[in-house]
Amino acid sequence: MDQEQPTVKQMLDRELADLRFDTQAHVIGRTHPTTWRGRLRAFWNKELELPMVPLGTAFVFFLTASFLYYADRQPKADPAIGNEAFQQRELIEAGGSVYWKDEIERRLSHHENPNQG
Repeated sequence: MDQEQPTVKQMLDRELADLRFDTQAHVIGRTHPTTWRGRLRAFWNKELELPMVPLGTAFVFFLTASFLYYADRQPKADPAIGNEAFQQRELIEAGGSVYWKDEIERRLSHHENPNQG
């Protein structure tokens, strides 16, 4: 057992050889700075811990609020007018593709009469 203690102590000394312990005054000077330079250095040396759940919740809330705000600003169409216009639209097939009839007529009129419109 006597031989185990020096080997454990030697292993501990080897592992702790890179550590350096300061005096109490030096540690207090770094943790409670008195000068502006020391306070600035302590401020920049802080570790910042950000809680993810509250930040994520705030981010989702912000996205939802901005979406609702911009969605509310969009002009609203009267549902009755929209349904009538949708029911009156007619699909036609041309060249193997399906188009709305009013869209085709509008585009053809611009193509046939480029100066009028």
